[in-house]
Amino acid sequence: MKDSSIKTRIFWMAGTTIVLFLSFVLCRYVFFSLHGNRGWAVLMLIIALAVTGISAIFDSRKIMSCTAVGYIGGFALGMIFNVSGVDPGGGATSNWWVIWAASFLVIVAIGVLWEIIGRSSRIILTA
Repeated sequence: MKDSSIKTRIFWMAGTTIVLFLSFVLCRYVFFSLHGNRGWAVLMLIIALAVTGISAIFDSRKIMSCTAVGYIGGFALGMIFNVSGVDPGGGATSNWWVIWAASFLVIVAIGVLWEIIGRSSRIILTA
């Protein structure tokens, strides 16, 4: 592995992590009044950081980018398409967290497919 490759991986990992933490601050603190949930943003951040870390090991920049976009984008989609209601016991219900998680996973899956297609086309072109 080249020294520049390691520096590039560190740069992408650091950049994606900074974007994720800024997105976390927005979701957890700035927009807290929209959802009122203390723990979901933290759980999603942990998952996003794990995906980013694994992606950095395999030098998968497209997956790292989609993870950062998926975190804040999934939150935005969850807030836009949120349906609130009341359960039979009188408690409040909301599906924003399901939409956030599903959107996040779909966007990360798109990044995985993008990475696979990009790597397979490089292999075909170099063969």
